[in-house]
Amino acid sequence: MKKFFTLTGLLWVCLSFSQEITLSKGGRKFEKDGIEYRITDYKTQFTNPIAKNYIREGRSYTTVSSVLGFCGGLLIGGGLPNALSKQKYTFNLVNGNFNVVKEPKPGWTLVAVGGAVVAVAIPLAIIGKNKIQKGVKLENQFSTSSQSYYQFDFTGNGMALTYHF
Repeated sequence: MKKFFTLTGLLWVCLSFSQEITLSKGGRKFEKDGIEYRITDYKTQFTNPIAKNYIREGRSYTTVSSVLGFCGGLLIGGGLPNALSKQKYTFNLVNGNFNVVKEPKPGWTLVAVGGAVVAVAIPLAIIGKNKIQKGVKLENQFSTSSQSYYQFDFTGNGMALTYHF
């Protein structure tokens, strides 16, 4: 029974020192071996080429979604003041009356186009985030959990199990 508890304790120690990559909430940083890296450092820190490909694609999607979201926000912000402005009044000098001048307002068109661009950017951002998470999960799944290992040694008198860390 002592041998069972000793082996279980050694396995628990080995698994407790496992290295796992964790992604921050914003998805812009990850932590490996207690050191925090930017997501742009994935090329040097990740070893699995499939995981690197997922992260590269995810970064591309998030970049495109950021650009589209910014452009859509500019269109919405540029169109709203024009769309919500009041009608123009002009003073007629001949008869002394105020006349309402109706001009076409492109504001609502800009707001609609901006909203459509933002609506396209949101799913792209979600796809990019999911691809980055999938790459980190894949790297954790296939990477070696730690550099420690067990080894059977044969000595002149018998056999031994050694733990190297």
